[in-house]
Amino acid sequence: MDENQKTHNIELDQDFQVSVEELFKAWTEADHLKEWWHPMDDSLEDVKNELQEGGAVEYHFAGRKFDVKGNYKEVKPNEKLVYTWDWEFEENLKNESFVLTITFESNESGSRLHVKQEGFRDEQAVGPHEEAWKKGLEDLKAHLEKSSSSVSDSVKSDEGMNDRSGGYNELPEQAKVGGA
Repeated sequence: MDENQKTHNIELDQDFQVSVEELFKAWTEADHLKEWWHPMDDSLEDVKNELQEGGAVEYHFAGRKFDVKGNYKEVKPNEKLVYTWDWEFEENLKNESFVLTITFESNESGSRLHVKQEGFRDEQAVGPHEEAWKKGLEDLKAHLEKSSSSVSDSVKSDEGMNDRSGGYNELPEQAKVGGA
């Protein structure tokens, strides 16, 4: 095969201490994506995510230097997503087209995400994208840990009220019993 026709890929795995369902939501829902995904330090402004075969996936950024657009080829909620991943730049940069395959798996610690990005024309292009994915996955992990801890913090604060009447702050001997 000619070197010009050869494609190079990125494959990365990351473990998370959340369920596959939580991981899938963080990967696909706009509110989550806006919290953790900041390629080239830009903020995600708008997301279109039609989770069905042929559905659109679009990410628009505040800086408007680029957009990411594509279409889903395969959608298996909480299991697998395959979609085109086209970077469209406004400046004089060359637009790039890739295919992403994202798999979600349960494991003993929670879940594992596997990212495969296909379509690089040369090895030099792989490095910057691989570093960006590593940063993105670490940011996703931090987001999920923050989200998970705020849920457990609110559960803990509710636990202190279990011995109180209706969640109010009366002492047990002050709690009213009956309807009088």
